[in-house]
Amino acid sequence: MIMRTTLILKTLALFLAAVAVTACSADGEERQSIEVVATTSILGDITSNVVGDGALLEVIMSPGADPHEFEPSARQVASILSADLVVANGLGLEESLEDVLDSAVEEGVAVIEIGSEVDPVRLTDSDGFDPHVWLDPVRMAGAVDSIIAALVELDASVDWAAQAAPYRQELLALDTWIGQQLEFIPPDTRVLLTGHQNLGYFADRYEFKIVATILPGATTMIEPSASGFAGVIDVLEASGARAVFTDFGESQALAEQLIAQADRDVAVVPLHLGALGSEGSGAETYLDVMRWNVEAIRAVFEQ
Repeated sequence: MIMRTTLILKTLALFLAAVAVTACSADGEERQSIEVVATTSILGDITSNVVGDGALLEVIMSPGADPHEFEPSARQVASILSADLVVANGLGLEESLEDVLDSAVEEGVAVIEIGSEVDPVRLTDSDGFDPHVWLDPVRMAGAVDSIIAALVELDASVDWAAQAAPYRQELLALDTWIGQQLEFIPPDTRVLLTGHQNLGYFADRYEFKIVATILPGATTMIEPSASGFAGVIDVLEASGARAVFTDFGESQALAEQLIAQADRDVAVVPLHLGALGSEGSGAETYLDVMRWNVEAIRAVFEQ
């Protein structure tokens, strides 16, 4: 309750600052284009391939930013509140933006939460839904359709569907490519052990089994208990998992501690799971992110 109250107060302060920023920047000129805001770097890249030059796009989170821990600036709050359309993930991913997004809806901003639009699945042992929907490219093809529908509501004069069609096909081609890259792995060895619950959609689409996660949930904000961590060690030994797959955006310390207690060689393999990679990483776009991750996973199972 204390943490929630603190968040509300912080959001209120940002909202008031954002109102001031918006007031100071208003110049009375009529907008010449739809203004779209995407919350995460991955959604920003996907959205950019839909809007093209037909809208002004701002992405709130930079490459490498952990959506679970991100804190918006007053200017970013102002951008959300003044946008025509906000493309968010939802399902609890953008924890620090939830109140801001609610305020945007109250202000008449069109807000779509992609996670709710693409058939989300429930988390293990939880009433909540897994927010990491972008790790399934077929669902992201569905996300493109949702963004198109929202844009049509704002400006039907643009053929958004035709504009986005080549990219949508790339997403479906990516799904086919991933299946081909991983088809050599025998079904009984398709096990994944992860840093937190973030590879569920990927595992479901490509027939892997997640045997354990170090952090007991879909966020990096919850630490494991001693008994829970000991249980993960037992699963690591019993499952024959070849690696612990983590996110570049999370601490690697617990994963290193885990494999240090294994009786065999186990690798820690960071993946781009929560955000685009920085310039020069080879994971600067969503398509690149997925290819990069698949090649890293494939390399583990080739050994």
